[in-house]
Amino acid sequence: MWWKRCLVIAPALIFVMTALLLSCGGGSSGPGLPVPTSTPITLIAIRVCLQAPSNGAGCTPASSVKIPLSWKDFEFFAQGQFSSNGVNTFDNISPSATWFVNNSLLTSEGQGLFTSGTIKGCSCITAASGTVVSAPVLVGVGQSPSLCSPCPPSPP
Repeated sequence: MWWKRCLVIAPALIFVMTALLLSCGGGSSGPGLPVPTSTPITLIAIRVCLQAPSNGAGCTPASSVKIPLSWKDFEFFAQGQFSSNGVNTFDNISPSATWFVNNSLLTSEGQGLFTSGTIKGCSCITAASGTVVSAPVLVGVGQSPSLCSPCPPSPP
């Protein structure tokens, strides 16, 4: 009769002991295995470019440009430079960037598109994401940007 009880109790004890052992981190996988962690990806710089940037390489940032009067949808591109574990990558962030212009000679349509008015003059544009701001781009509206005063530097 005792052997019948062992047939019932032994598997139940083995099940309970195995469950306790696995819940405590034991078992055949070995103790002290590292837990995978993710490496943060940080935006470290933004470039404003005149051509659509490649996601693999940094684009050439624009420093100045002339836009004709009454021009609709003049396009700039914002390229983010990201760092993760010491490795830099680039990505087009034009749609998600916040675009700024310092006066009413240009109107931001969003996503890097600007419309010029009918008055000649000078403007400065920047793109930002969070606290990262691009270098300003000097825009001559209906005139050469060489006739304009330099843009003030972007905030750090």
